Amino acid sequence: MNTIQNKKWKQLIAEAAVIIAGILLAFSIDAWWDENKRFEDEHILLQALVEDLHDKKAKVEEGRRYNDAMAQAATRLIQIANGTDPDITEDEIDRLIGDTWWYNAAYGWDSAPMTSLFSGGLASLSDPVLVQKLAKLHIQMARIQNFYRLDESFHHDTYTPYLLANAYMPQITNPVEHQPGVPESPYVFPRFELAAMKKHSELIRSEGFQNMMIAKLDRVQDILHGAFGSIDKDLDEVIELVEEELAK
Repeated sequence: MNTIQNKKWKQLIAEAAVIIAGILLAFSIDAWWDENKRFEDEHILLQALVEDLHDKKAKVEEGRRYNDAMAQAATRLIQIANGTDPDITEDEIDRLIGDTWWYNAAYGWDSAPMTSLFSGGLASLSDPVLVQKLAKLHIQMARIQNFYRLDESFHHDTYTPYLLANAYMPQITNPVEHQPGVPESPYVFPRFELAAMKKHSELIRSEGFQNMMIAKLDRVQDILHGAFGSIDKDLDEVIELVEEELAK
C-alpha cells in the first residue's frame, strides 16, 4: 500500500515539475520575445532617425546658402538705393527684389522620428548620452522652427501685401530662375510678355521699402546666427552615436 502511494506521489511531483518547467519556459520565451521586439523597435526607430538627421544636416547647409543670398540681396538693394551702384540695371533690381521675396517655411523642420521619440520612444533607447544629446538637438530644432515661423509670418502678413500694393509683380517674378543661393532648386513659374515696365529703382529709394529690407535682414540674420549656431556639430555628434548603436 505504501509502495503504491509513494509511486503516486512521485508521479504527482514529476507532473508538477513538468508543469512548473513549462510555465518557466513560457515566461522565458515571453521575456525573450519582448526583448527581441524591443531591440527591433529601437533599430527601426534609430534607422529612421539617422536618415532624418542626415536630411536635417543637408537642410542646414542649404538654409545657410539660401538665407545668406537673401541677406545679400536685401543689403545690396539698400546700398543701390543710396547711390553706391549708379550703373545697376532695372532687370538686376527686379531680380534682387525677387530674391528678397522668398521666405523660410517652418514645416521643413518637422521630424516624425523626433516626434516619436519625445512621445514615448525615448524609453526604448539604452544609451543615456544619446538621449541627452537628442534632447538638446530637439530644443535646437524647435528654435529653428520658431525663427522660420517669424520669417514666414513677416512674408505673408507684411512684405507680400507691401509688394502687391507697390510693385509690379509679373516684372519681379520674370527674372527669378531658382531659389536664392540654391541654383539646384529651380523656380517653376510662368514667364510673362509684359506690355509695360515699372521702374522699381524708384520704389527701392523709398523709406518704406528700405525699412522692409531692414526687417527682412533682421529675420534672416536671426536664422543664420541665432538659429543655426552650432547645430552642425551637434548633428554630427548625434549621427555618430546613432550609427554606433545601429552597428551593435
